[in-house]
Amino acid sequence: MRPCIFAATVCKEDTNMNNYINNKYMTTGLSSYNDSFWKAMRGSDKAFGDIIDGKHSLTNTYLLPDDTARKYSAALKEYDLFRRIGIVMSATKSDSKIWLSETDDFPAWVSEHGTIPTTVESFPKKDVAAHKLAIITALETDFIGDLGFDLERYLVVHFAKRFGKAEEAAFITGTGFNMPRGILHDTEGAEIGVTVSGDITFDDVLALYFSVFKPYRANSSWLMNDETALKLKTLKDQNGQYLWNQNSDTLLGKPVHISEYMPSGSKPIAFGDFSYYTIVDRVPLTVRTLYEKFALEQKIGYVGVEHLDGFLLRPEAVRVMKVTS
Repeated sequence: MRPCIFAATVCKEDTNMNNYINNKYMTTGLSSYNDSFWKAMRGSDKAFGDIIDGKHSLTNTYLLPDDTARKYSAALKEYDLFRRIGIVMSATKSDSKIWLSETDDFPAWVSEHGTIPTTVESFPKKDVAAHKLAIITALETDFIGDLGFDLERYLVVHFAKRFGKAEEAAFITGTGFNMPRGILHDTEGAEIGVTVSGDITFDDVLALYFSVFKPYRANSSWLMNDETALKLKTLKDQNGQYLWNQNSDTLLGKPVHISEYMPSGSKPIAFGDFSYYTIVDRVPLTVRTLYEKFALEQKIGYVGVEHLDGFLLRPEAVRVMKVTS
């Protein structure tokens, strides 16, 4: 049981967001764009004129060359858990909505000449925002001017680490105000599966497991922080057997994901099918240089910007444990 998501057909161009950015992607695949982009990143003002077709005029930043964009996407998955366990889609060509298929209909057994039941797909639209995530970093000009210094690798890893952490935090605890709605969102996040008073017991974990509807359990996993994981590793069943399988790092046969952004208090454990958490990339990472701001420090600044959204498509697909004092 997996979500089906389709990019919306364009009803009207979101000119404030897209700003013709979709017509620029072909440019970023050219070797000439790649060469000029990195000359610009190393401080060549003239090179910016050669990458003007990759400029996002809303932020005055520039699309990464295709090869660099692929490296960044791979690095981002290393630092953002939800880009590995959720669904990531691109909606740069759509308006502010995407189509969602939410039917759970099953095929039916019919006789040879029997009537085959008809399924009518429901395609509601889901509002998708373009939340802006941005950061500025600076490097000494001595490093940047050294052709032996791998500037591409540095910026890819540097931005991936910082954007990855910020994204993961938002995908868990995001409020929906100027940021995505996280899985712990009070009204649009995961549903409460079990409420616990005091210390977490074996029965509480078992209750959370079975609170998730069986079809969602097939692809389910656990999510918690290190502190909670340490507590669960000491839990035993009525026969004295540890709940946590130390050999496979599984809990009741399901894998465990650790995130430092999961709380230790009110909602310490989430369980379910996290592939229903949907990440929508509206505009991928774009970058530009900042000279004047860091000139006195003999540095060049780099501003990185992403536009994206995230939400749990089906709140019932993931359940959380709520702990009260």
